[in-house]
Amino acid sequence: MGNTGTPASAASSSPSTPAAAPSTPPAGAGASTTLPVVLKVDFTLITPDGQRKIGFSLEKDSDGTKTTWTISFTLYEMQAGATTFGDPTISLNVVVSPTLSSNAQTVAQNGLTAPQAAHATGPAADAAKALADGTGSHLAASSSIQNSLK
Repeated sequence: MGNTGTPASAASSSPSTPAAAPSTPPAGAGASTTLPVVLKVDFTLITPDGQRKIGFSLEKDSDGTKTTWTISFTLYEMQAGATTFGDPTISLNVVVSPTLSSNAQTVAQNGLTAPQAAHATGPAADAAKALADGTGSHLAASSSIQNSLK
């Protein structure tokens, strides 16, 4: 679990795509419908000093016409004298801006690059920590977490 932020070990991912089959509309229904496409990829990032762990999940939802990406971002920090991570410092769900959808798709397919992982464990984690401490804003934390996709 000691990920160092390099592309090969920056994240452990587990893409999951449920089998989707066309659904049959109820008798008398007009248009046919299909099940939504759902993709979820989870990454666990640990800073080189072992003091922070980031849970970074990307989820793609689609209703057939609109696609939405969401980042679930969870920050864990090692407490003084502790040997394991305790409860999360903060957990946030951030809806990704449509302008970053292609970046989210690339990360879901290829994993986080070293600079993306460094941003998630550095500036994005710092912004989330500031929000948890009451010294930052939700907008700043959300923006910084999304910037991990750039």
